[in-house]
Amino acid sequence: MEFNEWLVGGGLLVGAIFGVLAQRFRFCMVSGISNWQLVGDYRQIMAFAAALLVAILGTQYLELSSTVAIETSSYRNSQFDWFGVIVGGLIFGVGGTMAGGCATRTVIKSGEGNLQSVVALMSFLVFAAITQFMFLEPVRLWLTATTAITLVGDAGLASVFGVPAWLPALLVVSGISAFLYRYKDRGISGPMLIAGAAIGALVVAGWYTTGVLAQDEFDPSKPSAITMSGPLARLGYMLLSGKVPALSFAVTFVIASFVFALISALLMREFRITAVPKGALLPTIAGGALMGIGGIMAYGCNVGQGLT
Repeated sequence: MEFNEWLVGGGLLVGAIFGVLAQRFRFCMVSGISNWQLVGDYRQIMAFAAALLVAILGTQYLELSSTVAIETSSYRNSQFDWFGVIVGGLIFGVGGTMAGGCATRTVIKSGEGNLQSVVALMSFLVFAAITQFMFLEPVRLWLTATTAITLVGDAGLASVFGVPAWLPALLVVSGISAFLYRYKDRGISGPMLIAGAAIGALVVAGWYTTGVLAQDEFDPSKPSAITMSGPLARLGYMLLSGKVPALSFAVTFVIASFVFALISALLMREFRITAVPKGALLPTIAGGALMGIGGIMAYGCNVGQGLT
């Protein structure tokens, strides 16, 4: 099987660092929002905000400096599938809550020996594959063709609103910075903030790897960065069909994230086989299925869509 060494090696390295950080610092947007709103614990949501801040700053620099053609990525094409992203996002959110964590947290907790997460992950794999490649694919494509809007330019905020490219980035970065400053005295964890910022830097590293290091002038490809739903769908399709997916940056990123979360849990003596709680099996399966369907409809989860 032919593969691009930069894509495979870059995905493995970025995934390894991500897996360790996510395992050690419990990085999860679902948990971050629930802890913030329900018990007033700001640590995880602040870490996610730090990740978002660094990811936006780095990504916008790569685009504004013409280092990486971010506007050519699949996230920024001219087809605005508003129905898919809204409904898919809602379905994913409900599924993540039922399953006990988002797609990323499910992968990481599976590496820690949590059987509930393993069940959710298997359900996610199957239903993501079905939605992306199998019998739900025609339904998904029909919904997209029926509801999507074709934009004049790409889907970047600057293009949509006809403003300078730096202005939306400045406004969003200012908003996130204000949030971080406003709640800086709410029991913030310095190590978690640093871990969040490091995860944001991994997004930038992903763009640079796929958009610069791995580019072949004779066979150019669209840049991408860290994501979970798409590569999990490909791995699910492998399980269902027996066809091995190509070793891309995204696929190797997910594999390395799981493997190194497992290694981190073993080294820190945090690996424990924990059973599915009584009465949680069916909700967990349903939650994983909803995440798989919603993540594909929305073109990514809270990492792919939320950070990248």
